[in-house]
Amino acid sequence: MRTIGGAGWTVLASRLVFSGVFLWAGWGKLRDPLAFADSVALFRVLPHPALVSLVALCVPVLEWLVAVLLWVPRWHRAARWVMTALFALFAVALSVAQIRGLVIDCGCFGSGDATKWSVPLALGRAVGLLGWAVMYGRKIQGRSADQ
Repeated sequence: MRTIGGAGWTVLASRLVFSGVFLWAGWGKLRDPLAFADSVALFRVLPHPALVSLVALCVPVLEWLVAVLLWVPRWHRAARWVMTALFALFAVALSVAQIRGLVIDCGCFGSGDATKWSVPLALGRAVGLLGWAVMYGRKIQGRSADQ
């Protein structure tokens, strides 16, 4: 990765944070997949229990895959797009939960106690990470780090 001024450090720090977030989130879900499946079901957005199970199994694996592939030059661009899409999907699901007035634990980093602030805080985090992911993508677009 070539550095251009401070941009190289910004890209490196962003990759470290995004990878860390996805490894941590995936680990929390993999530790207790049944609790994560329960969290997914509580959102009441998937029409069938089989879809809930599929999401509960696939999301943590996808998160870990993204965390690793952000460091693989050949797959970095795809990982960046999937990462951004995941943040957007999380933000949409949390927005729906907020609109419905659900008091649930999002399950983002494992199971926890739900409070009236669980969804708004998780939504704020998801929107913030989504914005950062978009800025990160713009910063490295066309740079050698993206190859």
